[in-house]
Amino acid sequence: MQINITIQTFKTENELEYSLIRWDKVKHEFMPRFKEMGLIRYTTSKVNTSEDKFQLSHVFEYKDAEASRNCIPIWSDIERKLKEKIDSKTTSFRGTMVDKFDFSN
Repeated sequence: MQINITIQTFKTENELEYSLIRWDKVKHEFMPRFKEMGLIRYTTSKVNTSEDKFQLSHVFEYKDAEASRNCIPIWSDIERKLKEKIDSKTTSFRGTMVDKFDFSN
């Protein structure tokens, strides 16, 4: 399984909230395409820090590295759809899952 972890850091909490609202408006249009290309699951979390940072953590789980690569054009389509950029710093990490324990199964 291929994993992508992306951290977005916003200047204000309002910008973070606005980003979530914008994604909620378009995600259902793109999720079927992600599924077709091999995205298995994604989660978004608001990062709780003691500092005055406003961060979101996005974890994407793909069936394999090829699926991860196949989803890249979809992200470009999302950026074009949203047009207006929200000023944020984005840092991404890619890796391969080496262990998993899931109580939900």
